[in-house]
Amino acid sequence: MGAMIWTGLVAGALLGLVLQRSGMCFHSMFATAGRNETRLLRGWLVGVAIAGVLLSAVYLTPAGDALNSGLPFRPVGNVVGGLLIGVGMAVARSCASGLFYKLGTGMLGALVGIVGFVGGEYAATFTDLRGPTVLPGGDAGTISGSLGLPRLVVAVVIGAVLLVAAVLLGRRAEAAAPRSSYDGSQPDDRWSWRATGVAIGLAVPAAWLLARVGGSTYGPSTVGATASLAAGSPNWWLIAFLVGLVPGAFVAARRAGDLWVRGETPVRYVQLLVGGFLLGAGGWIAGGCNLGHGLSGVAQLNVASWVAVVSMFVGVVASRTLLDARNRR
Repeated sequence: MGAMIWTGLVAGALLGLVLQRSGMCFHSMFATAGRNETRLLRGWLVGVAIAGVLLSAVYLTPAGDALNSGLPFRPVGNVVGGLLIGVGMAVARSCASGLFYKLGTGMLGALVGIVGFVGGEYAATFTDLRGPTVLPGGDAGTISGSLGLPRLVVAVVIGAVLLVAAVLLGRRAEAAAPRSSYDGSQPDDRWSWRATGVAIGLAVPAAWLLARVGGSTYGPSTVGATASLAAGSPNWWLIAFLVGLVPGAFVAARRAGDLWVRGETPVRYVQLLVGGFLLGAGGWIAGGCNLGHGLSGVAQLNVASWVAVVSMFVGVVASRTLLDARNRR
């Protein structure tokens, strides 16, 4: 158990540092993309491209033999859960991993969101909304497995497409800059989209390897820790990983001068609690969160993960549209 805990803590601290310095929050990534502010989206595309190739290479080594090779595709759960996650992001104005790393930067309200997240995941374990399994777990649940092609080959092709998309989004942002207030640069001292992409692309496979060393079969995620505790069989690697996100972000924020201990308004506490609950419930139903699907899962080339990420995007955009329309009344 000792190896599980220290490798989980190291992996969490590494991701916490990367998430804080890049400002990578899936809610922000989805919500700002429509305003031509695509720094986070481009960073994510580059990160997924790199992580997908590197993780596919890991599966060709003995280290990959003990790792989970793919998640099952349950369209009902992936779509419904993804939509709930998107709604939760819009209400909380944060993703699940964002709650943890923002707590490390001094956002005390994030703790309320985490409480909601834990409650949501626990409550969802009493439901059965995942629906039928269309593709089983393992290689058969991946894009490469469905096509009958080598994982690394598919990862390289998908990675190339994602890199081209990132470049095209950058050109679009530059072309639209004269017509908007956005100048294409990163806010304050956050990493550029290129640095964000490279950091994510290296950190995700590194976390998977740390999971392998610690005896865990799956990499970064926020979903599953609560359920494992409730079932009496704690996933110590995942629990340690979540704990590690906080000090990793704390160190990064302190070194960058971004550490700011602050509270929230009463309304924001309610939003964080409700939004966190939806994030936890949606994550359990979807079989993964913005990390489990949006980073680990897409790097695995899971069909389920790509469907869940698209559903999260739809949930965020639809909810933000409704909330913004209501606020304008």
